[in-house]
Amino acid sequence: MFETHTSKDGITVLICQMDDKHLSNTIKAYCREIEKCRKVITQPSAENQMIAIFNSNYSQANIKEQAVNQLKIYHQRLQAYLGEALLRSLNLSHELKIAYGRTGQIKNASGITLELIEGDDDDDYEDDYSHPGHPSHYGNR
Repeated sequence: MFETHTSKDGITVLICQMDDKHLSNTIKAYCREIEKCRKVITQPSAENQMIAIFNSNYSQANIKEQAVNQLKIYHQRLQAYLGEALLRSLNLSHELKIAYGRTGQIKNASGITLELIEGDDDDDYEDDYSHPGHPSHYGNR
């Protein structure tokens, strides 16, 4: 990918120029950070509860909010590295499964449909095949 990566020592290279080991290690580092954030969000910590007892400015909700925000940043940054790894056929699925805490599709048990785009009424997903790139526009070949 054509995004850049800056190493700990300040050297900036294109992600597509990173060697496989460096690319894999960078992805694994992001996965470890994502896993930490996920655990803060999903699992109550006795350590966090003890901090809250002795620090009146601390709250479990506050640390979860920080973890959610940091998780979004890590997830966004990870995408370019994953794209490059996919192009190179590097298999890092094990690390990703651990980081995100799952191995498959998330089932919607409550029957609620998530509205990802507010006000989207699916007009842009019609099945009339009207867009010019659709194979029906090429005729019979």
